[in-house]
Amino acid sequence: MATIIKTKTGKDITLLNPNEKGKKYAKELKEKRKYTNSNKLKCDKDGVVVNLDCCSASYRMGYLAARKDNAKAYCAKNGIKSKAKPRTKKK
Repeated sequence: MATIIKTKTGKDITLLNPNEKGKKYAKELKEKRKYTNSNKLKCDKDGVVVNLDCCSASYRMGYLAARKDNAKAYCAKNGIKSKAKPRTKKK
């Protein structure tokens, strides 16, 4: 569950656990837009919604791939059937 922390200046900061961070990244990749940790669209100084650029998208894809690989390794080590679906090539 996300943790909301109040700073000395009174600003609220939302901290996500790894599961929530993965869901946020998957949503951003699907919609090609950036979101804040409190699930609001991220805007620049002019109020224009910030789109996901190439570099940010690749970082998020790598993060999700690493989580999937770690889950597969954990399941293999502990003799658990993996819930992760194998990757298939798109035609």
